[in-house]
Amino acid sequence: MYKNLRKLFQLFLIAGIFLTLNSCLEDNISPPLTGDLNPVAEMLYYFESLGDFANSDLAPALIDPEEVYNNLNNFLLVDIRPESEFSSGHIENAVNVQTDTLFDFAEGNFNSNYQKIIIISKNGHSSAYFTCLLRLAGFNNVYTMDYGMASWNEVFADEWLTKIGDYSGISNFTNNSFPKNDFTALPDLTFDKPDDPLYKRIKSRVKKVSAEGFKFNMNYYQSLPNLNSKYPVCYGKSYLYNARKDYIFEGMGHPDNTRSYLDSPLYDFRSYRFLQTLPATTEIVIYDYNGQQAACMTAYLRVLGYDVKMILFGANQLFYSRMIDDPELNGFIFSSQKIRNYPLVPGD
Repeated sequence: MYKNLRKLFQLFLIAGIFLTLNSCLEDNISPPLTGDLNPVAEMLYYFESLGDFANSDLAPALIDPEEVYNNLNNFLLVDIRPESEFSSGHIENAVNVQTDTLFDFAEGNFNSNYQKIIIISKNGHSSAYFTCLLRLAGFNNVYTMDYGMASWNEVFADEWLTKIGDYSGISNFTNNSFPKNDFTALPDLTFDKPDDPLYKRIKSRVKKVSAEGFKFNMNYYQSLPNLNSKYPVCYGKSYLYNARKDYIFEGMGHPDNTRSYLDSPLYDFRSYRFLQTLPATTEIVIYDYNGQQAACMTAYLRVLGYDVKMILFGANQLFYSRMIDDPELNGFIFSSQKIRNYPLVPGD
């Protein structure tokens, strides 16, 4: 049954039903065979027929601080930090919007004259999370500033700089491969208005998840948790999962029992890949290179009904030394060289 669902989606895609990614959620697409698909399968079909942002090279829609600095009058800068942090210093022309009203704000400004809407947080995690949510809702001119305010000015880089390093238990990491779960059912979701058109149900679902915020104990862990009762996932290339043989910590690639799910170009979270090997009733814990892609995937999977959390700062706080030495990983590290020290505006 579950493999047949994967085949169904694969046939949809092979048949050429992809639409342009520039379509907005207001396009009312109803999948064929609607009665044979549960609500989550319908959402999956919708997302994938619109380009599947979360499982594409576009995610998590990063934008470099330099591009923001050069377009202060062309971009709508939305700073989602608490008001006290915003008042202590922010980017010129930025507006402070709290996350419980972010969806409505983005919806109201989606068709504005601004070229891009830039979501800004302190470290880049929550902005990547909400950017992915807004993209799922069809707001495809929304971006997240790479590493957040930590890369804009050193005043806000303290958390990143103090978190980077090697996990104290790294000597217990392994290069052993752990099998994914067997294919299982998708999560079971219900909607307040199940008879609404699909795009309205998706909008309602995304808005609900967005309103819940980005909170400790709901969306993320600040460090590697006890994984015994969870389903740990390394999301990235194979060289993120396993340490190279010539590395000083040879064979110490990942925490015990961690499964590998690949990102580009295969995207194992696609419906016709290995999405349905994720457990629908067990907490999933994801880490990636620096936390920003994992934040996006956490948003995506939560919309689909999975119980998932990500590890802030990703591999940067698990095996930073290895990332420095590995040319394939080096581009994902945060360091003082990432900080541009662009000007700040104080006050409201």
